[in-house]
Amino acid sequence: MTIDIHTPHEGLEEKVIQHAKQAIIKLARQYKTIIRLACVMRQDQLINMAEDKVCEIKLSIFGENLFTHSRTGKYETAVSEAIAHMKSQLELLASRQNDLPDKVTTTVKV
Repeated sequence: MTIDIHTPHEGLEEKVIQHAKQAIIKLARQYKTIIRLACVMRQDQLINMAEDKVCEIKLSIFGENLFTHSRTGKYETAVSEAIAHMKSQLELLASRQNDLPDKVTTTVKV
């Protein structure tokens, strides 16, 4: 599994990066089928609002690509919200994989 974390050059505390690393590692241990995970933390320059801190997470799992992002006023809350949303997406994906198919087909002629 590959984990990429991209951060801005300035304005980001080390404890935020450590929080993101721990949350991502916990997520990766919980879902063993994750192939690649990329976390991008950035400040949106186009929007001059109080909510200009963005965390984007791109995740590759066998046959699926998932993406989520969160925009808040602090990097810590953006990371927490993005991780929580990614967990809910993974839980939904896992529940869909356990469901029966919509239509049962067979290639055996009787």
